[in-house]
This record gives sequence, structure tokens and C-alpha cells, in this order.
Amino acid sequence: MFSSAFYQDGPIWLQDLLISGRSWMRQRLREDRIFSSMSAEIEGSQWWPIDQLREFQGARLSKIIESVVWNVPYYRDRYQNLGMDISRLRFPEEIDKLPLMDKMDVRKAGKALISKRASKALVSGSTSGTTGTPLTLYQDLAAVNRENAFIWRQLAWAGLRRGARRAWLRGDMIVPVNQQHPPYWRKSHADSMLMLSSYHLSEATTAAYIDALARFDPVIIQAYPSSIGFLASWMESSGLFYRGESLRGIVTSSEFISDEQRAKIENTFGCKVFDWYGQFERVAAIGTCEHGRYHLISDYSHVELLPGDDGLFELVGTGFNNMAMPLIRYRCGDLVLPAPADERCACGRSFPLINKIVGRTDDSIKLPNGRRIGRLDHLFKGVSGILEAQIRQDRLDALTILMVPSSKFNQHTRNRVLANARERLGEEITLELAVVDSIPRTKSGKFRGVICNV
Repeated sequence: MFSSAFYQDGPIWLQDLLISGRSWMRQRLREDRIFSSMSAEIEGSQWWPIDQLREFQGARLSKIIESVVWNVPYYRDRYQNLGMDISRLRFPEEIDKLPLMDKMDVRKAGKALISKRASKALVSGSTSGTTGTPLTLYQDLAAVNRENAFIWRQLAWAGLRRGARRAWLRGDMIVPVNQQHPPYWRKSHADSMLMLSSYHLSEATTAAYIDALARFDPVIIQAYPSSIGFLASWMESSGLFYRGESLRGIVTSSEFISDEQRAKIENTFGCKVFDWYGQFERVAAIGTCEHGRYHLISDYSHVELLPGDDGLFELVGTGFNNMAMPLIRYRCGDLVLPAPADERCACGRSFPLINKIVGRTDDSIKLPNGRRIGRLDHLFKGVSGILEAQIRQDRLDALTILMVPSSKFNQHTRNRVLANARERLGEEITLELAVVDSIPRTKSGKFRGVICNV
């Protein structure tokens, strides 16, 4: 809709009307007749004790495995070669006897992963992730509704109630890309939402964004970490603080958020950040509770923690929601640092605690000597004068660091970033520091901190 000439050439009131209609239709799709019962179910399951959660997981896994053996061609063929009676396995204790799968397996299997019992009315979606290689998945309306129920539970943890005002600063192209002046936002009256473009953020436009948010005065802001982080960096650099009165929380998702970024957002906006981790494949979810702790959402899926390096673990998930195209023991490629198994949160929920979401295993650059370096956000820690930055590698022997400057940017900023880069990367690679007005987003509006094309 946003790319159509009818929308882009229309007056603002018409664009507001079209957005409201779109939101109403999406709400009807995501909140079908079964949505209320699903919401009530997961409202209760968040308070289950550990034993009840584990019993629930075992029952769900047994149901899924039994279904795929009979109804999903990919699993039927793959599991027949295992030489075991899968019906005798105990879940979740013995799920590790089944093979792992990854994105390449899903891509090769294609529609062979769709259950023969799936409804013909399936919803498809595609993503390229960080690799640029498309992945298409299918789900039924029940899965769409259940996913939405979990999202609303996270929003409730952050303090949002139905009908309350909220703001949306994510990847929707709600304003024509060539628009050169405010307003860079539109209103969806169907769900009391102010939708702001994440494609028009710059030092010149940020004051207008902050003012629009304060005037709308949302209870919750849903945003990409990079987008809300840009506003926070600008306010910090300008010595300003958000002046809205109703803001209870900021819910971030779809990108990884650093500790420094979180602290900056919470300080300038005066509220907690509730980070939600999920992925397109819908096999794992991690949410932030009222006490600011990450919880592995174990009534959403069954997640195994595959040991990696430096005490980190890779998430391996089996989703509970999508029976139409189930993914079993899917390697997410994302790393976490779990809390001790016996540690409990003051919120009272039994969900396992995660101390930190670290990022993707492939979020790294390559050096001529064969080294791979990841988590390069350290290059910018404690460095003032930068609103946002991106690291690009297009050649093995060279690296470009793009920086969007604030009013405090100076030669000391350059020197500090260069010194930090040399400390971690050494002298064998050429470094170029480039000051730019903005950093392009992906087609979905996401910000990538590291792009390696080597």
C-alpha cells in the first residue's frame, strides 16, 4: 500500500484514513475468533510453576512430533532413516535424539515442510535476514493469532492496555522517501497509534520527531533500537530530555540492543526499555518483564541451549504455534548468556532467565590473517559526538566506518574511534572513517551495524 501512487500522492488526511483501514484489517486477521481464548490461556500460563511448564512442553512436543511423522513429508522421510521408534521417545528429555535443522535445510525442503493437514488458507512471508538469501515460510491463521497474543502479553508487561495511545517507529514506509519536510508521521485512528518513519531520521529532523512524540504523548513506544537510539543520542548530545507525561515504557525488537544503547534510551526518555527477542521462524522468544530481566518464554516454544565459545549458547528452538509448517530443533544462529539455572526473578514467573542476548554468530568481519571479529559495537563505547555508526567491509584488506555526527563531533571523536578499531583489529587492515548525513536501512527499515560483503 505505502508504495502505491494513490497513497504517496494523496493528502495527509487520506493517508491517515488508508493507514487506519489497513490497521483495522490487520487487526481482524490477527485477532480472529480464537484470539480471546488464546490470550486468556497465555495470561494464565505465564504464572505456571516449573513442573507444570515442563509438563506442558512435553505434551506439546509429543503432539508436534507425532503430527509431523504422519503429515509432513520432510520429517517423515528424514526421521525414517534414524533407525529408532520415535513414538517411544520422551519429551522434552530426549528431543536431542532428533536431528538439528538450519535455514539451508528449510530453504531446500520448501513446501515439503507444510503439513498435509494444514488449511489451504495459509499466510506466507519472506525474509532475507542478514545473508540476503530469501527464506519463505507459511503459517495458518491460528499461528498468526497466537503470535499476536504473545506480543500483546509483552506489551502488557511494559504497561500498555487496550485502547491506550502508542507510537510506532519501525520499518514502514509511511512517508514518501523524497519528502523533505515534516510531518514524517501519520496517525492510525483504528488503534490509537502515531506511526513515524524510520527512514527520515537525521540531525536536522530529530527535533520535530521529539516534539511530535511529546504532543501525541503515547503510553508505549514500539521501535527499532537503532531508531529510538538515534533520538536518544540526539537528545543526549543536545542536553535535552523527553517531555511527554504518559510514557510507561519503550518496547524494542527486531535488532539487538547494547547495554550502552539501552542506558542512553532509558536516561533520555525517562522510562524502562522492554526488549523483545523473536525471529521470523517463530521458534524462540525472549521478553523483558517489569523488573527489567530477560525471560526465555517457555510457553511459546521449547528452546535448547547449544554450548558455544566464551560461555555463550546458541538458541535451538521448536515452535509451538505453527502446526502448518513446524520447525523442529531449528538453529537460530543467535547467541545468549543464560543466568544460573536456579536463579529466579522477583516478578514471580518461572520462565528461565537470560542475562544477555549477544547477537548472531555471523555478525563479524574477516581479517587477512583469517581471523573473524564480531561484536564491534565496542568501537563506539564511551565515544561522544556520534549519533549512529556502521561498519562495512567490501574487501578483505579494508574496512569503512560510517559515522553520522552530532554537534559534539570533532577530531577527538575520529581519533578515539580509530584507536579503538586499531586496538581490536590490529594494523593489517586499512581503515577509512567516513562522516555521512545518514546510514541507509534495509528494505524493511532495519539498521545493520556490521555489513560484511567478503
